[in-house]
Amino acid sequence: MIYSLQYLRALAATAVVIFHIGLIFGWNWRPMAAGVDLFFLISGFIMWSVTANKKTRPGEFLARRLIKIVPLYWLFTAVFVVGVTLSPGPFNNHTSQPLQVVMSLFFIPYYDQSGKIVPALDVGWTLNYEMFFYLIFSLSLLLRERYRLPCITLTFVSLVLAGALPFKNAPFEVATSPMLVEFAAGILIAAWHQSGRSLTRGADLLFIVAGLIGIALSFIMQPLEGTAGRVLMWGLPAALILFGALSYEKNHRVWRIEWLKMLGDASYATYLSHPITIAVCKYLLSKAGLERRDIALSQQLLLFTLTFLALMVVGVACYYLFDKPSHDFLRRRINKFGKRPAVRSSPLQ
Repeated sequence: MIYSLQYLRALAATAVVIFHIGLIFGWNWRPMAAGVDLFFLISGFIMWSVTANKKTRPGEFLARRLIKIVPLYWLFTAVFVVGVTLSPGPFNNHTSQPLQVVMSLFFIPYYDQSGKIVPALDVGWTLNYEMFFYLIFSLSLLLRERYRLPCITLTFVSLVLAGALPFKNAPFEVATSPMLVEFAAGILIAAWHQSGRSLTRGADLLFIVAGLIGIALSFIMQPLEGTAGRVLMWGLPAALILFGALSYEKNHRVWRIEWLKMLGDASYATYLSHPITIAVCKYLLSKAGLERRDIALSQQLLLFTLTFLALMVVGVACYYLFDKPSHDFLRRRINKFGKRPAVRSSPLQ
């Protein structure tokens, strides 16, 4: 158990939640969106760590990732689409055609009415990147381990360079996005971490602080254009934070904070559930006659806090009530299937 990794997962989910709650009140806390970039780095780190020094088949790897990602994503996509369909009024101008819902469920990128690559459940855009990363990573498992790292790095760099081609297509845009570099960076950090090396004492904290300051600068700086700008503005500082946190855990005694670890475990459920919970909170606030942007700042902060607590409670509840049980059940089924003895014919007498 790498506790610093769990704490960073909790931090990433909390940051995204805070960013989206702020939009309710007209606050643009832009740096909090960097939680997604930190998620991508952590994903690359974990995928390399759980397969290093092991013989893992591509099919087995993909199956284990699918049972972790798909059930909860399909559940919340269905809840969101049904909620939007039954809503008496327009919900943020959101509409999804049946074909688009199907494409969303199977992680096929497409352009929505505004020209953005956003699936039925808005936050699912990150899962399009995740699933493509898993596909590329699973193919690398066919190689000997000493060739995997250079091949993965070369593959992602080549894909990003291919993005300069004059070709307009949603799947191609995702497959050649500079954000793929963040997964590769997480893999490189994992390989470095497994080598047993770490930053010196003091340098680890310096990396963490530098990363936090780098992200915070986007409060006052004009955001850079495109996904390449995002990688520079948030991906690079997030990599410094991950690098420093892992070294800090090696150099110091990290406290085992169980509630923070729990938030890390529930980070995926919190991430997927929070748009729906926010929609419910907005509806309740409007029914209560609270104009969110016209009330006093003290009242806004109170409503912000209550909304934040509601989102975190719902996320943790979804983890324990659905995410963890479904994942454990499907994992046991996969393990049982993998351990079936081969059928052998009786020898001829």
